[in-house]
Amino acid sequence: MAAVGWGAYKPEHDVQGSERAREREERRDGALAARAAFEARRREEADELRAELWLSAAPSRLIRAAADRAGLMPAQVLAQLAERVVVGEDGTVSIPPFTPSR
Repeated sequence: MAAVGWGAYKPEHDVQGSERAREREERRDGALAARAAFEARRREEADELRAELWLSAAPSRLIRAAADRAGLMPAQVLAQLAERVVVGEDGTVSIPPFTPSR
C-alpha cells in the first residue's frame, strides 16, 4: 500500500482483491445452488420407487410389443402402467385400458 501511495486500504482501488472476492462469491453462489438442487432431488426421490422386474416370456413379449408400437422403452410402458393402477376397496388391483404414449 505504501508503494502505491495509499494511506489506508481502499477496497475500490484493490483490483486484485476485488476480483478474488467476486470469484469467491461466485463459487459460494454455485455451491449453494448445487446444494439446493441436490436437496430438491433428494426430496423428489423419497417419493419414488425403483424396482427390478423379471417377467416370464409371454408378458415380456406383450410389454415389448406395446413399447415398440408406441416408440417407447419397455420400462416406460411399465411406468405408465404403474401410474394408472387403481386399487379397489377390497384390495383388488386393476388398470383401465389405455394406449401407451410419449
